[in-house]
Amino acid sequence: MEPWRVVLVVALALGVLALLLPAPEEVPGLTGGTLIEGGLYVLERSGKPLGEEEFSLWSGDGFYRVESAGRVEGEKFSSVLVLDRDWNPLYYAEGGRTPLAVRVVEGRPRVTTGSGLFRRETALVALPPLAFLGARAVAPWFALYRALQVRAGLTAVLPGERAAVPVDGGRAEPVTLDVEGRPLPAEVYAVRLGNREVQLYGQGDLLLGGVIPAEGWVFYLREMLPRGLVPTP
Repeated sequence: MEPWRVVLVVALALGVLALLLPAPEEVPGLTGGTLIEGGLYVLERSGKPLGEEEFSLWSGDGFYRVESAGRVEGEKFSSVLVLDRDWNPLYYAEGGRTPLAVRVVEGRPRVTTGSGLFRRETALVALPPLAFLGARAVAPWFALYRALQVRAGLTAVLPGERAAVPVDGGRAEPVTLDVEGRPLPAEVYAVRLGNREVQLYGQGDLLLGGVIPAEGWVFYLREMLPRGLVPTP
């Protein structure tokens, strides 16, 4: 087949696929709602700054929505995550150098990366309940933290890796964080996402920060932890 015919066939196939998927505007909760939380997360790796991300949490009739915008290693990005009232994810999109989106179609999460002729879609095998995480954005970790408070046996969808991994663990343990010499009572969820150990620190409904020790990766809420995420001995 001549090259131009191959390109035409691929373009038509992608166009048909796009028509079969619901447009983002059809996702309930993508707009509207009442702002109930917000702040700025600072990201670090091995003690060095990576960037910052401003997030907001919205509540509406039958949905939650987590939005964010930031810059990591010089690259701007934005994200939006829509969930039902039980913190089950319905739709996620992240804009940046390589845009991506995740939605549940016929019970399976579908990850779409890129755009136009470079668009790629992957259907994942993942048992519910699900949690959608970002490729660069950390705001979706807020929803994972809240989901851990109400259920176990989660599967994390990693759209940047086009993969789904089990979330093992999830029992909260009390911990104290140091805030400029003052103790801050909090709790920590130590879980495993596939082969990654992750620690999520929070207080009540608020995610204060997270750590992936093996990667030296840390993020923390600047308004609550101005000097960083420092557990006391």
